[in-house]
Amino acid sequence: MTERRTTARTSSVVCTLGYSLKQVLREPAHSRGGEPLPSSLSARVSIHGISAKYWASKALKQSRSSAPETLCAWATLYGELFNDAYTSIRSMLISIELKNFKSYERASLPLSAMTFLIGANASGKSNVLEAIRLLNWLAKGSRLDDITRSIQSGDAVVRGQANDLLRDPLVSFSLGGRFESMPQGWGKFEISIGLVADQLVVTAESVAKPGEAVPLYQVDGLPNTHTDEISVAYNNFKRGRNKPHIPCSNRQAIFYQLETPGRFESGHQDSQRVIPAVTKAIRETLRNVVFLDPRPALMRDYAYVKDDLIKEDGSNLSAVLYQISQTSAQKTKLLAFIKSLPEQDITDIDFIKTDRNDVMVRLVESFGQKSRTVDAPLLSDGTLRVLAIGAALLTAPVGALVIIEEIDNGVHPSRAETLVRQLQAIASERGLRVLLTSHNPALLDALPDSALADVVACYRDPEEGDSRLVRLGDLDRYPELAAQGPLGQLMTRRVLDRFLKDSTTPEDRKSEALDWLNELRQSTQGGGE
Repeated sequence: MTERRTTARTSSVVCTLGYSLKQVLREPAHSRGGEPLPSSLSARVSIHGISAKYWASKALKQSRSSAPETLCAWATLYGELFNDAYTSIRSMLISIELKNFKSYERASLPLSAMTFLIGANASGKSNVLEAIRLLNWLAKGSRLDDITRSIQSGDAVVRGQANDLLRDPLVSFSLGGRFESMPQGWGKFEISIGLVADQLVVTAESVAKPGEAVPLYQVDGLPNTHTDEISVAYNNFKRGRNKPHIPCSNRQAIFYQLETPGRFESGHQDSQRVIPAVTKAIRETLRNVVFLDPRPALMRDYAYVKDDLIKEDGSNLSAVLYQISQTSAQKTKLLAFIKSLPEQDITDIDFIKTDRNDVMVRLVESFGQKSRTVDAPLLSDGTLRVLAIGAALLTAPVGALVIIEEIDNGVHPSRAETLVRQLQAIASERGLRVLLTSHNPALLDALPDSALADVVACYRDPEEGDSRLVRLGDLDRYPELAAQGPLGQLMTRRVLDRFLKDSTTPEDRKSEALDWLNELRQSTQGGGE
């Protein structure tokens, strides 16, 4: 490839690995005669995957004497090529971290393939879900002033006012997560948000990884009332303690502002390559979180056929099911998920389609030797909820976190074990993380032994009053707890609550056991005399 060709105006480059690159130049392409080419024209250049890095690096060097926009274009090309390669492997959330958020002083929510979040009312379960929702909003590009207005007006599902987000109003709250399968292992993310002049602003944010002293980037400055700008130091992967800085807005998540390689100095090629790849992975992982709290009353109407991303309330259920049913393999999985849960046998899924491209789901049910077709308005609440759960699991992005509140609503206790088994199977097959809340003892009793350790209990500390999260498998006395019966029974008998709030140490319990044995021995000897 000649130098003339390396500086040609192209609108997209596609390498043989199949990674599509976004637009790399900010000005229109021109023909040899100098006339602007149509903006839709795309030049395609095939690059062998092995030589792509060398080619892009060489192009950057050749462009040193070129105009700044040309150099920026090559920096963008270089970064985009490897960003797509990095993020072709889906990153996954493995924990959510909270500090000074609502009822939590400090807590961590570990996420497994299937995690049940349990706890009494007012223990703090909903606050954890609201923390995840805030991260999801930030990943969608929401500005903090917009989030503040939504919360203050009561339009948002986050309860209370903006100042209620902070347990201690004088200290910023922090939310974060740990990710796996991140580019170069940069898997620890944290953002801190505080109140400045009654407005939510970013006060700190960083991405780090184990064994690395220097973070990938971090906020290096304090917010003030005179400007929305905040200074961010980024890792240039060079020796020295002084790191380069760039300005960002403190009204939006920093990771959302660092996906463009051109934001970093031209000589910092590793920064141009790695930082956008990591921030893109964080953004996509957090924005792909699926929230589901189905409302059967809203699921009985027609839905526009193209509205195929499941809404939180499930109101577009018919459209999502219609899209799933266009692929026979997906339709088979959906039928397998739902047919064993209702009392009747569901043999097929059909749809009513109007001239306006609206659709309504209808199920073919079998009772003995008879079958009938039932339209959505006549389906039971439980059947609609199961359909929505199946739709969410089958359409969520691979590796996504799916959150389903009160999973057992409308499901008969006798079907609880089947529901749990089906959930586990789809989550495992599609590499999902599924977070479920439930108060139903029958459903918790149906948990297999392999899932019991991953249950996370939420409770209030009796002395400090803050909410706590603990994975049952991490309890010192977990084997003793598991031996006392099914989880649902342990909750209703308040056995679990006693174990969670037990502040005794192993030494204390050993001493109590020895005292009891001594008393038993003495009473036995006394009886013998």
